[in-house]
Amino acid sequence: MDKKQKPLYFRLVSDEVRDNCVKALFMAQQSSEEVLEVVIQPESRKRSLAQNRLYWSWVTQWANHTGDSEDRAHHIFKYKFLVTIFYRDDEQYAAMCDSVKVLKGIDRGHYDKIAAHVIRQTSTTDASVKQMTEYLDRVERYCYANDFKLTIPQELQWVRETEQSK
Repeated sequence: MDKKQKPLYFRLVSDEVRDNCVKALFMAQQSSEEVLEVVIQPESRKRSLAQNRLYWSWVTQWANHTGDSEDRAHHIFKYKFLVTIFYRDDEQYAAMCDSVKVLKGIDRGHYDKIAAHVIRQTSTTDASVKQMTEYLDRVERYCYANDFKLTIPQELQWVRETEQSK
């Protein structure tokens, strides 16, 4: 395999994909005199684009319901739910949050500014599929608890159905 050639990645989601992966491995081995490296690991993909589209649909619905802007609704959801998910799952993120919390008792004005900045910089883009699923669950439950049922656009129904079957 030529070193300039891009590596091949396979998500083993079906027997057909697995078979294609095995075929590609044999083909690469036969056409190369070099030692090849194969890595097998759990999927660590970021949140899906479909999850993101569903989320922004929900942000818009909630903003329209409350009269807030979409940016404000997004900020509130991140503050209430995403920060706690990242805090639990990421030691460095948790350490940063703990450092910011120290300011709370020392200088409330600076704390408020820095905490707001941390929330603005916290992004769903950094969420894994699993974290985003949890985030969507929390957003949906929050809206429902506040007497508002979010709707799922027809073209995104499969996103929640797929998540709930896992």
